[in-house]
Amino acid sequence: MEQQIQRALQDAGAMADFLKELEPFVYRVCYHLTGHQHDAEDLAQESLLKVCRNLHTYRGDCAIQSWVYRIILNTQRDAVRKKKNVTVVELSETASTSDGFENQVGMKMVIQKMLGELTGVDRQIFILRFVQDLPLKEVAVLLEMKEATVKTRLFRLRDRLRGLL
Repeated sequence: MEQQIQRALQDAGAMADFLKELEPFVYRVCYHLTGHQHDAEDLAQESLLKVCRNLHTYRGDCAIQSWVYRIILNTQRDAVRKKKNVTVVELSETASTSDGFENQVGMKMVIQKMLGELTGVDRQIFILRFVQDLPLKEVAVLLEMKEATVKTRLFRLRDRLRGLL
């Protein structure tokens, strides 16, 4: 990966290939943060632009994905501060006769309703931990928080979700 980054810094074609390789990952994270296709596309585009502009500052002391996560989270925070691209995740309910499917849809709706009510940091913690399946330590590093703080917030989020269920 280090060689690919060095090539990207020296050659525009290699940079385009590097960004194209990162694009699905960036979009997936952006979609989970925004819950809306257009907002995710805007956030992904802005994040990839920042990756391109700031790749020379990557020191290699963490995984490139962790560094990109940080850029995405900061870009999303900036967007929220500017009050643009703020959308609540919605789930359309599909008619079905299966009780299991209806229960699953109902649970997803409760979780998505809760996600919509979360503050920015709690939403980021939930998504990074449970959607992106990152370890607690990495979530804490990405959000520049103590691991104990992340654990406490996750505990409170779980209690809140249990109460809704």
